[in-house]
Amino acid sequence: MRLEVRRYVWYAGMMLVLVALHVSVVPLISVGDAIPSLPLIGLVFIALHEGATPGMLYAFPAGLMIDLYMGEVVGISALALVVSTFAVGLFFDAEKTARVIRSPRVVALVLLAAAIFGLIYVFAYFQSLSFDLNAILLQHVLASAVYTAVLSTIPVLILARTGSRLKV
Repeated sequence: MRLEVRRYVWYAGMMLVLVALHVSVVPLISVGDAIPSLPLIGLVFIALHEGATPGMLYAFPAGLMIDLYMGEVVGISALALVVSTFAVGLFFDAEKTARVIRSPRVVALVLLAAAIFGLIYVFAYFQSLSFDLNAILLQHVLASAVYTAVLSTIPVLILARTGSRLKV
């Protein structure tokens, strides 16, 4: 199998595992109403390694799988993941990929992507409900974004430690 095909199959398998962990394990590690988005962390790494378009091609099915499993309105998670992955994909630079993925800059980009994801999700899902906007933004958007960014330090530290020895 060619190296490019093997890498894309590996990305698809990684996203499938992250979505499965997101729907099964993440509710167990939630803190209050804040839940991290594991697929978003994987999508940030894909977008920084491959660019915006490949990242979005993995984001849409991941979001659809999450929506179908959760039984919510189908397409909200897919839309939020695609837009946030596109935003992170704008920071893609093929020449600096190896350095950027191992730097703390990734955590800031995960925080940005999680904030965009949360804002789109909240405004699309809670649009017709009457609610306290400040409480929703603090509980669901900001808390989840920070929690996701904190969890993203784990793969960044692993990649920084292993360096170029980690091959896909």
